[in-house]
Amino acid sequence: MATKPLFTGNEMIPADASVLFDGTDLSKWVHGDGSPASWKIENGYTVTQKADIHTKEVYGDCQLHIEFWLPLMADSFGQARSNSGVFFMGFTYEIQVLDSYGLDSKNDDCGALYSVIPPMVNACRPPETWQSYDAIFRAPKFDEAGNKVANARVTVLHNGVIIHDDVEIPHPTPDHNAADPKEPGPIQLQYHGNDVRFRNVWVRPL
Repeated sequence: MATKPLFTGNEMIPADASVLFDGTDLSKWVHGDGSPASWKIENGYTVTQKADIHTKEVYGDCQLHIEFWLPLMADSFGQARSNSGVFFMGFTYEIQVLDSYGLDSKNDDCGALYSVIPPMVNACRPPETWQSYDAIFRAPKFDEAGNKVANARVTVLHNGVIIHDDVEIPHPTPDHNAADPKEPGPIQLQYHGNDVRFRNVWVRPL
């Protein structure tokens, strides 16, 4: 039997993807305490506020697409410039979201695997411009005794430019001493005090 096509025309999302946010509701997301996600929704995007949100469903190996928009904060510097983050397996492996336009990227700038690995190249667009991440994430692997035998890995394209090429993530990014999770976890979006926007979020388990 022929495989069902992923596309039948010019649609933007493959047929086997799960749409996590289509611009109209956050019903697939909750806050850390399990309450419904309360971020503001307008004009096809959601705006971070109050607290992080994460998906109800959990994922291990997956492909993620997400688009984000950063407000211009000309009088702010460093981590205060439109800060947010995209996390895999809960609050574990972060791709930093930040206004790093025109900077020499460090391991805490936009596109970095936060505090661990800087992007190979700064692919940022200017603030107040829609940007995208496309990531292929591979969860860490464990043997039957529970010993880690392979680190998490990720490939990331930022605005269509490859910034991480199947790189190993040796440990969780927020807390380097935390244990790597052995079970799938949610995708998490961070509220860090700035009005960052997100839209067009979809995921494909691999």
